[in-house]
Amino acid sequence: MYVIVGKIAAPYGLKGYVKAVPYSEIPERFLGVKIFYLDTDLGVRGYIVEDVRLSRKFSLIKFRHVDTREAARELVGRELLLPQEQQIELEDENTFFIHDLIGLQVFDNEGHELGVLEEVWEHTGNDVYVVRKNGKEILIPAVREFVKKVDLTRKQMIVQLIEGMIE
Repeated sequence: MYVIVGKIAAPYGLKGYVKAVPYSEIPERFLGVKIFYLDTDLGVRGYIVEDVRLSRKFSLIKFRHVDTREAARELVGRELLLPQEQQIELEDENTFFIHDLIGLQVFDNEGHELGVLEEVWEHTGNDVYVVRKNGKEILIPAVREFVKKVDLTRKQMIVQLIEGMIE
């Protein structure tokens, strides 16, 4: 089982580096990675990391045997995977991995089912949870004011809605 930790956004330079966007607020965790896994047309394959450089919004990664801009371009759009056992521990009990939230049944605080959390939109201010049911979509800001409880064991989220959130 793998965990998605980022995505390759673009080639960088002429020597095979890729620009990767981490799905974590801790980009330094890429520094210790020796192998990233990518889901390719041939299945999940390991890519040995030769170099990682960090910037504020992205990481530059050089994989062994990816030595040209053209080879790097072929990896664009691929998600970076790590084995689940390499997943970092979260320090805050109110912080969750996106892959743990996807698929949760979402209820309002009166027990009415609102739908399934299908996407998380990452924004600068706060993330937004996209809940869908019967073709309808509800957008819920991922802040404590609205998200009252997350129960990963029961695969449920309880939210407090305000007027206008549901049409």
